[in-house]
Amino acid sequence: MPTAEATDILFSPIALGAMKLQHRIALAPMTRNRALPSNLNPGTFIPCPLMAEYYTQRTTQGGLIISEALPISLQAADALAVPGIFTEEQIEAWKPIVDAVHQAGGIFVAQLWHQGRTRTVKNEYPIISSSAVPIVKSFNGLLGLVPKPMSLEDIECVKEEYAQAAANCIKAGFDGVEIHGANGYLPEQFLHSNINRRDDKYGGCPKNRNRFVLEICQAVTRAIGPDRFGLRLSPYGFFNEAGGGDRVEQWTMLCRDIKGLGWAYIHFMEPRYDEIRSGADKLAELGADNEGVTLDPFVNALENCVPVIVAGGYDAVNVRRSRVLEDKKADVVAFGRYFTSNPDLVYRLKHDRPLVQYIRPRFYGPFLNPEVGYTDFPFCQELSNTPERKALLSSGTAKGLKVAQPGWQLSKSGIQ
Repeated sequence: MPTAEATDILFSPIALGAMKLQHRIALAPMTRNRALPSNLNPGTFIPCPLMAEYYTQRTTQGGLIISEALPISLQAADALAVPGIFTEEQIEAWKPIVDAVHQAGGIFVAQLWHQGRTRTVKNEYPIISSSAVPIVKSFNGLLGLVPKPMSLEDIECVKEEYAQAAANCIKAGFDGVEIHGANGYLPEQFLHSNINRRDDKYGGCPKNRNRFVLEICQAVTRAIGPDRFGLRLSPYGFFNEAGGGDRVEQWTMLCRDIKGLGWAYIHFMEPRYDEIRSGADKLAELGADNEGVTLDPFVNALENCVPVIVAGGYDAVNVRRSRVLEDKKADVVAFGRYFTSNPDLVYRLKHDRPLVQYIRPRFYGPFLNPEVGYTDFPFCQELSNTPERKALLSSGTAKGLKVAQPGWQLSKSGIQ
């Protein structure tokens, strides 16, 4: 059973800048590849009604929802079925989805994305990065292409694209904007010394490597205001071959530069979390045990001036055992994988109900049956009997995936 202290804090209100949350559980940003190809703008994808169902299923009164990563331009991404936010068609398609989340009482933040060198498909726009250092093997298994080192003109152009995309998000109705500055994508390609080989003002030392990230963030906050802006960081990440040294120095300096800017939040990925490897393998590569590497240097550098969201492998047990909220290491906890399979995760955590195990093969589409493993997971029986949930449940569970099979046992950690 959860302790009273843990439950009280997890379900207490907090303000993230202009956004007023009623509890501390957030939906983490997760690419799900369920968008549809545009007939008007070749090479782009638009959000669809199924995505409205997905997000509203996971919406609670005063709960924070962070969108999947949204490309800011055609140059920014080549992933299939990922909805962008850079065409009028995309903006208009997002509006009813954002409205649905608001009608359900939620607070909706859009995450902005630029892949940089991790793009593997050539189009009319060159693949760009901080330097001409290719990724050896991308997430989709393809060999990386040598990127074009960004000129100063390229940097200014990308800053403008971030700012315009942020303005587009507000036009679509989103409450705030988060830049994806983690997982080896373009912002991190400037932060990591194994990728950034520049000898100008954007490279060569931690201060210079931070410059690009700070400038794109400043471009966005000028466009929408600082009090509805957040930045996601993964100081200990290896994903997409991010392997720079001086991690503590680099990100501590970045956090010191951020602390007085009045942002809504900073969103950290926990050291143990990795997209591919287990937490134990990740920590072993960092040369540390479970206690040896923490977010403490970066959180301390913020000096309580910026609210902190943490994400990375949280479940019903470790969110309380870690005491991350009780010990004031963070203000909000973002859940990803378990939110995919438990649309009523907030209810389950509050009432100590068992969690349904996520189904990894259904994380990333596109699929011919996109609702399976996306919008067809069951709600708790007592919650599913409410009128507002019956309509959602009737839309797809009968034709979808059987989550529990004979012989499986449902436990607090999921289906075993």
